[in-house]
Amino acid sequence: MRRVFASLVLSAFGLAAMTPPAMAQLDPTRVVRVIVGYAPGGSFDVTGRLVTDALREQLGINAIVENRPGAGGTIASDYVAKAPPDGSVLLVGGAGSHGVTPALRRNLPFDAARDFTAIGRISEFANVMVVGAGSPARTVQEFINWGRARPDGVNFGSQGAGTSIHLTGEMFRLRSGLTMTHVPYRGSAPAVLDLQAGRIQVMFDNLPNVFGQIQGGTLRALAVTSAARLPSLPEVPTMAEAGVPDFVVTSWVGIFGPARMNPRTVDQLSGVIAKAVASPEGQARLRTISASPAPASAAEFDAVWRADMDRWAEVVRDAKVEVEE
Repeated sequence: MRRVFASLVLSAFGLAAMTPPAMAQLDPTRVVRVIVGYAPGGSFDVTGRLVTDALREQLGINAIVENRPGAGGTIASDYVAKAPPDGSVLLVGGAGSHGVTPALRRNLPFDAARDFTAIGRISEFANVMVVGAGSPARTVQEFINWGRARPDGVNFGSQGAGTSIHLTGEMFRLRSGLTMTHVPYRGSAPAVLDLQAGRIQVMFDNLPNVFGQIQGGTLRALAVTSAARLPSLPEVPTMAEAGVPDFVVTSWVGIFGPARMNPRTVDQLSGVIAKAVASPEGQARLRTISASPAPASAAEFDAVWRADMDRWAEVVRDAKVEVEE
């Protein structure tokens, strides 16, 4: 009888020892820091504050945004990758920092595929293919035919070498078979000016950066890179509708934590994020940065993120893209 009792005690002790990790949730006495790899005021900063407000309102947890700008978000990513996996340090990451950068840079201080936990996607920014108002092309196919007839091909601009916009242009070069030369700029604005002036012939950009020029008639939208047409540009076809299949590219933003986070903590955070994004207040805040709400669970977001890394690694390899480390 004693042996049976001892066995039951040990079994119960073992189950008890296993229970806390399985039931782990955020510690309400800890401050949760949401790390943003860019300066205050931008879209990532607005997203981070949406998350901290949601944590305070839904869970009563003290949460703050901490800006750690530099190196295109790499400094912030490295900090979070090395943080304790208890949910007290989170990261606002995007398609650039967690999709493009790992594909391009070999000397990162972290392993993007192994050092992060995907918690939830928040929003997406659609990209659009634009030409100057003086371009003879009014469709994607007309642009391809026109570009093929030019002895030196066409120049495409981007907001900088190694950005997702740069790689989207490289992806189009591969899909279309055009001779295209990349012209990097320091930001979107100077690239748009040169596109309007005809010094470059085409570019892909986030819709908020060129929407005013499209509406004003100084740029012409040929296609959007989203899976479906956009309510703000209902007459503009998708790339698939324009004759370029397998070309869905969006710039997403989501929340990451360090690797090896407890699944229960991840589920709790994912639920908070989904509720915040679904709320009228959350959607209104995302509209202020021209972002489309795109909530996704931890598992869904993890699949999107890893597929993005694979896709951009393929583009970098096939297009032979290199950037200075």
